[in-house]
Amino acid sequence: PPAKRQRTSHCRKSESLIEQSQFWFADGDIVIGVEGQSWKIHRSKLMCSVIFADMLELPQPADIERMDGCPLVSLSQDSANDWLVVLTWMYQREKFNNQIVVFDTIAGALRLSNKYDIPDLRQWSMRQLFLRWPQDLTKMTYTAFPHAAEAICLARECNVPEILPASFYALSILRWS
Repeated sequence: PPAKRQRTSHCRKSESLIEQSQFWFADGDIVIGVEGQSWKIHRSKLMCSVIFADMLELPQPADIERMDGCPLVSLSQDSANDWLVVLTWMYQREKFNNQIVVFDTIAGALRLSNKYDIPDLRQWSMRQLFLRWPQDLTKMTYTAFPHAAEAICLARECNVPEILPASFYALSILRWS
């Protein structure tokens, strides 16, 4: 069997672990760690999530793991790319709203908005899905075809059954080589 991972100290100071990025704020008060990447952000931004709002209102233990003087929240089941989507939505809304929307952005936003109960981001994600896989099949465009199978999985994972008929239709007319 694989060896157990060594427990890390409660206070990490290694500069190599600190992700200096657009989402590392000197005045941030919480660090989110996902897949080896870290972001020092503001608790106030996480309050859009019902889950994080509840978690942050609870008293925190004194021996909590820290990074750069802030509590470290390690999210081992999440994707760093999905979190980059959410952080862009939280901090750079204009950039987020004006970008070309690709399926991976929609999927990441929907997965995390569903998991952490972020209603506004979930609503945006659902609108994007309905544009690609509408209930009226005559309104479907070519953007529905490349990701039809992934859309079916995402719809089932995140409880969006409304897009299933259009997704299955798109998948059924794809040409396979």
